[in-house]
Amino acid sequence: MPLRTAIETITASIDNEFVALCMSHYSGYVREAAIGRAVELGCSSFLVSITERVNDWVPEVRRAATNALLTLLATVPAENFVSLIPRLRGLMSATRTDHRSWLFEFEQRLVEAGGAAAIVVATNGTDFRLRRAAFLVAVDHQLLSVTEMVKLGLSSGDIVLAQRAVTLLDRVPVSGRAIYIALAAASPFGPVRFAAFKFVVNGHVDFDTEPFLWRTIFDSQGSLRSAAAQLLVESGRDVVGRCSAMLDAGGLNVRQVRAGLSLLAERRAPDAAAVLARYAGDARAEIRAHALMLQARVSPSLKDEIASRALLDPSRKVRKVGARLCTLGAFVSLDRIAAMLIQRGDRHAALTVCARDQWDSLACIALITELEMPNESGCEDVRDALRKWIDNRVSYWTKPSGQHRQILSQPGAGSRLLDLAGDGRTELRARLREGGIELEPLPVRADRSADSPRPWASQ
Repeated sequence: MPLRTAIETITASIDNEFVALCMSHYSGYVREAAIGRAVELGCSSFLVSITERVNDWVPEVRRAATNALLTLLATVPAENFVSLIPRLRGLMSATRTDHRSWLFEFEQRLVEAGGAAAIVVATNGTDFRLRRAAFLVAVDHQLLSVTEMVKLGLSSGDIVLAQRAVTLLDRVPVSGRAIYIALAAASPFGPVRFAAFKFVVNGHVDFDTEPFLWRTIFDSQGSLRSAAAQLLVESGRDVVGRCSAMLDAGGLNVRQVRAGLSLLAERRAPDAAAVLARYAGDARAEIRAHALMLQARVSPSLKDEIASRALLDPSRKVRKVGARLCTLGAFVSLDRIAAMLIQRGDRHAALTVCARDQWDSLACIALITELEMPNESGCEDVRDALRKWIDNRVSYWTKPSGQHRQILSQPGAGSRLLDLAGDGRTELRARLREGGIELEPLPVRADRSADSPRPWASQ
């Protein structure tokens, strides 16, 4: 279609979908004509399409789009423009041209046209992109008081809003800052708490900062906790002694106990080992897990023993610590892994620990299949581990130990591994034969109960 005919068709059209479609046409003349026609039709359905052209590569189209939005603001209800705010705010980072001046003018016109209430409502909405953009607009155009904005941001549960709100603390009257600092210090977001900490220690408050610092030494963020402790130490305070006393008093919650134990370890407290040993037997799994990990850091020579104890813990959270320590260099014997499988049935931890060695991994898979033969609907992780073992050529250059041979030669172990291997049966059998292991067939009646004697497991 000739360009003149196309433009004439657009300028005479009353088909909203057609006009909107023409705004993405390859010809800038067509896009510009479509924007002009959209203004004449005055329908709110055009707003998104017009907004997409605000950063168009053709200057005339950009100009037509920005003028169109300002023109439609006079006839289309202001609340219809609020959903465009995230897209428009994205123009701040556009490189084709600088939109900031126009954007601020448009937002101001939107507020004056009656959009302020809708923008404030959007700051509490479920659409996080709209919520964040609306909050920034509300701050820039002072739609709420500073204290309202700070409270809204810090209470929002949104890290972007909370970080923006904490930067407004210096605009809150000094006499009323304490409540908002407390709100920021209790934020679930570490960067927000750290910003509040820096605000306090830089002298922007009218209250004694020492109680604030004592509370901060029990923060879960290590850098914040250490900074507060260092300031107290420089002031001559006994941080380690008070931390130990508060732990002994027993009034701290789980998060604070974990932070206190970390602080003792970080400050190399003389009684750190004894305190950690006591909390390693705590009734709360989160604290046991944390204490055991810290024990391994404070006493690296004991990491094997610590990992071995952790792997037999009733809590999977603690067993994960044991597995983690093994990936960091701790050694736990196959006998211990077998005992964990029998007592706890934690095949995930077992596979993680045994990934250290190809033959340990295969022996672990054999132990797991004795206790819980994988079927079509479960234990896919065990199947994947065996597939990886078959595909990994490292075992070609290594030989199984006597314990590996003993486990893999148990009655029925071979048949279970072959069933698990699926299409890899032939290669599995050949690889094992190279290692001096002949797979035995499954007995007619095999006792696979957890209580049956196992020569490879010292319980």
